[in-house]
This record gives sequence, C-alpha cells and structure tokens, in this order.
Amino acid sequence: MTRALATLLLLLAACDGWPESAPPPPPSAAPEGAIPRGEAARRAALAPPGPPVDAALLAEGAERYAIFCTPCHGAGGQGDGVVVARGHPAIPPLPGDVDRTMAAIAGNLAGAHPVADRLDPRQRWAVARYIATLRGE
Repeated sequence: MTRALATLLLLLAACDGWPESAPPPPPSAAPEGAIPRGEAARRAALAPPGPPVDAALLAEGAERYAIFCTPCHGAGGQGDGVVVARGHPAIPPLPGDVDRTMAAIAGNLAGAHPVADRLDPRQRWAVARYIATLRGE
C-alpha cells in the first residue's frame, strides 16, 4: 500500500515539468460581406420610421432621457444640465429632428458621452421621439 502511494506521489510530482502549450492561432477574418449575428435585425430596428409613437414609447423615452441625457442636456434639452452648472463647457440645445437625434446617439456627435451601447434600438427611438416632444415637434 505504501509502495503504491509512493509511486502515485512520484507520478504526480513529475507533472510539474511539462512545457507550456503554444498559444492558439488568432481567429481568421470573417468572409467579405459577412454580417454578425443579429446585426441585420438590429439595423432593421434602427431604420426609420421606427416603432409607432404611443404613450408607452414616450414614457420609456422620458425615463431613458432622465437617466442618460439630463445630466448634460438638462430636463428641457437646453444644454443646462448639472454638469454645465459645475463647470463643463456649454452644451448646445438638443435638436428636435428625430433623424439627427438618432444620428447623435449612434455617433456620439460633438464629443457627446457615448450611449449607443447602453440603449437598444427601441430605447433609442423612444429617446429621439421624447426629445422631439420637448422641442414641440
């Protein structure tokens, strides 16, 4: 029994000297024209005219706007949020045009804080439609 235990310990101790495995090769490039899974559906969801405008969409837009936009743009979209009051350079008022708002969310225009990765397509439309109501459109 002790001889079997000693042999087992000797075998386990020998495992420490194995060379490291070579790193795996980098993934190959996607074929030309390939679209990531879900990308076609995401693009379709972001395409105009977007979801129908109703009270639920505007309420969702108001909620998302309060979370992501109000600190910089202020409650009314005039660029008078709390960050401006605390010394951030002036922020221009938000446009009422839905297409421009969608582009601003997607591209973080004029150095805006990036939010495209935090808002799904419906939420982007909701914020854009809510901003249009703020601007009276």
